Amino acid sequence: MTFNQIAITIAAMALGTMLTRFLPFILFPANKPTPQYVNYLGQILPYSVMALMVVYTLKDVSLVARPWGLPEIIALAYIA
Repeated sequence: MTFNQIAITIAAMALGTMLTRFLPFILFPANKPTPQYVNYLGQILPYSVMALMVVYTLKDVSLVARPWGLPEIIALAYIA
């Protein structure tokens, strides 16, 4: 990479980082109440993420080939 490409890449990463760090404080200032949809997402998303993680973990489990998914079933039973 040339020096200009490196400088542009670093500037883009810095701008992206600053945008993601400062944007929530600009959109939701402290002197205003939090919107209801943000509260709703804060309540529902942790469960959704956990369900997504379980599905992603079990996506390659084969129930027709040895060991027939037994390690995964045992792990799920232990966790539950």
